[in-house]
Amino acid sequence: MKAFLFGLAVLCAATTLHSQKISGWVAQPDNKAVEFATVTLHLASDSSLVKGAITDEHGHFEFEHIAAGRYFIQANVVGMGNGSVAAFDYAGDDRSLEKITLEESSTSLGQVTVVARRPIVEVKADKTIMNVEGNLNAQGQNALELLRKAPGVTVDNNDNIMMKGKNAVRFQIDGRDVPMDSKDLADYLKGLRAEDIAAIELVTNPSARYDASGNAGIINIKTRKNRAFGTNGSIGGEAIYGESLKGGGRLSFNHRNKWVNVFGNYNNHFGDWHNEMHLRRDQDERRFDQSSTMKDNNNNHNFKLGSDFFLNSKHTVGFIVDGRTAQGPWRNDSRTPISNLDTPDKIDSVLVAGNYVPQNRVNLNFNLNYRFADTSGRELTVDANRGQYRYRANSLQPNFYINPTGDEVLSRRIYRNNTPTDIDITIVKADYEQPVLKGKLGVGFKMNRVVTDNTFDFFDVINDESILNIDRSNRFQYDEMVNAGYVNYNIQVKKWGFQAGVRAEHTNWEGKLTSQKPGANEMVENSYLNWFPSAAITYSLNDKNQFNLTYSRRIDRPSYRDLNPFEDKLDELTYKKGNPFLRPQYTNSVELTHTFMGFFNTTVGYSNTSDVFTEYIDTTGGGASFLRQGNIAEQNNLTLSISAPMPIAKWWEGYLSVTGIISSFDANFREGFAYSESFKTLNLYSEQNFILPKGWRLQVSGWFNSPSIWQAVFRSKAMGAMDVGVRKQILDGNGTISLVVGDVLGTAGWRSVNDFTPGLYMLGRGTWESQTVRLNVDYKFGNKNVKGARQRKTGTEDINSRIRSGRN
Repeated sequence: MKAFLFGLAVLCAATTLHSQKISGWVAQPDNKAVEFATVTLHLASDSSLVKGAITDEHGHFEFEHIAAGRYFIQANVVGMGNGSVAAFDYAGDDRSLEKITLEESSTSLGQVTVVARRPIVEVKADKTIMNVEGNLNAQGQNALELLRKAPGVTVDNNDNIMMKGKNAVRFQIDGRDVPMDSKDLADYLKGLRAEDIAAIELVTNPSARYDASGNAGIINIKTRKNRAFGTNGSIGGEAIYGESLKGGGRLSFNHRNKWVNVFGNYNNHFGDWHNEMHLRRDQDERRFDQSSTMKDNNNNHNFKLGSDFFLNSKHTVGFIVDGRTAQGPWRNDSRTPISNLDTPDKIDSVLVAGNYVPQNRVNLNFNLNYRFADTSGRELTVDANRGQYRYRANSLQPNFYINPTGDEVLSRRIYRNNTPTDIDITIVKADYEQPVLKGKLGVGFKMNRVVTDNTFDFFDVINDESILNIDRSNRFQYDEMVNAGYVNYNIQVKKWGFQAGVRAEHTNWEGKLTSQKPGANEMVENSYLNWFPSAAITYSLNDKNQFNLTYSRRIDRPSYRDLNPFEDKLDELTYKKGNPFLRPQYTNSVELTHTFMGFFNTTVGYSNTSDVFTEYIDTTGGGASFLRQGNIAEQNNLTLSISAPMPIAKWWEGYLSVTGIISSFDANFREGFAYSESFKTLNLYSEQNFILPKGWRLQVSGWFNSPSIWQAVFRSKAMGAMDVGVRKQILDGNGTISLVVGDVLGTAGWRSVNDFTPGLYMLGRGTWESQTVRLNVDYKFGNKNVKGARQRKTGTEDINSRIRSGRN
């Protein structure tokens, strides 16, 4: 504790440096803010383009890292008009311009109306933004499907998510961490519909203000917000058909006046989602040829309710209550012919197994917040949070060995388990910024405590009676306290911009494993202090070329459930279990980005991760194999990313993003199980948008992942998919109807091989319900110009993503 207090004292004494900028806002003649306006900065001497920007929901824009000189600005939205700022002298400091008013005009191509829209992907100095709102082929998809298309993001066959080849991604919704991990995280993302998402932010090298967890960085999903004074909202629904019919509905509202803003939303989704998986294992001189079909009854309800109270021009207080409930069984049915390896066609027995898991999840989060901001640039935000997560499930897992003809049961083993999980989160955080020495100084602290209680009661079912198996039943209780403090500073000096910061985090945790078997209890605990520096240097070479160099050190702590040695079975020969001795992993990352003309971006990155923990396959007696997490040593990643819009014609707009990765690791799982590996992989996403007559819009998009290595489990084959969709505005522009066909070529399935594990050779392939037809209808009502609710980062960001519960 003394070390931690000393660290905080050093933080409070440190100094550092926010880039100066040119900013302003764009409005219509009636003073309403204009979103999606194109704003360009030009040299007054020769009218050459220096930089471009798109206005946000409040009409605001800004240009950072601009050299001193004489400039003029132009703004326009096709169909709304043009505006400009006459030539002015800029000294290199902060410059706030007067309002730019658009003069009303309209532009049409025959009967084609051109509507302003955000770029599909924006690459900024500190993050990449994938804009979902207005993206036609996103209609009817869920957040997990969208992530498959995000630049540099890969989703494997077990729904594990990697970014630029690294596996520890921290997830946020509107700046708040998602309170789940692995299977639960995947289920949550599947329940989050594209119609409720505005954008997906990819932050690979966060500054010291962010929590240090997540070696791959942060994926922040920003939900849609209403934008006008008065009352407005939207209502919509979807129907999806793949292997079965499923659908859902959504409703959002916002009421705002000069004193209060009240906002909320609700959505649901129901239906069965289907997966297939085939695993052929050669192990212990035997062959196991398993085919599994899985059905997930995905019935979930999500809600958010909040309010901001504007006490005066400087002080705002607010609250947010949000939650999710998900009910419905998960079911797996498998059939595994078994034979000797030297006579694989001579089947001697067949394992017929199933797993039926009724599940109930409830997640509630409560937030109180306060914000102070004045005209001098001082800003203070304070958040207090309480989160609760409850999971209840019972599993029935029968195994029947039958003869090849299926008319005789050779043996049977039937298991049942009960797995309740309770997780409670308490967080208090504060952030403060103010101008210092022509720059901006930021300091803050965060205190969070997480308490988890996981029970695993395992029963052998004999003669229809459930008998507790004390050798395989346990209770795992985990208590973690993390205290953190940071200092961060930004400054602009002519063509150079500098940012530096450091974050200290002191972690104290203990895990208690209580076994039903006398004398088999275990206690695991640890306490450590870590420092996490970050820095950035930006240089504007000239009007068209800008360079940005960033560095950060990060940590990833094991998820709470991965520390628990639970067993989660497909059948008795294929299962997954936790590891109570997992250690944190640490990553150092550096990236260099070149931006040309404000939109063509090239990024080169390198990262080194020590004590990497990841899933791997191991074997045990009787032909069984299992997945578990382990610290496998060291990994090095080298990445190259290129992204750019491709304006082809007035009626044709494209976008291309390419990410290449060279990854190597030295793994040592256990005695006799070690290897080194290096591989190259390529991720590609492209999208083409066509404006058609009579208000129609056509979009064709596709993604491709080259062969790679998933975790330390499989060498994957190439995979990808193409979607085609059409959309039309109806009801005087207040309504939208769209029809999208997903994975039209049927190429999204996965194929892989595992030849890493000693004594095991495994071929795998599988599909999910990617080939679908999706119909969406949306209608907006009320005032269309409401200012949005404040985006809150409440402080639960890094904790929630570590929660594992339910099936992994």
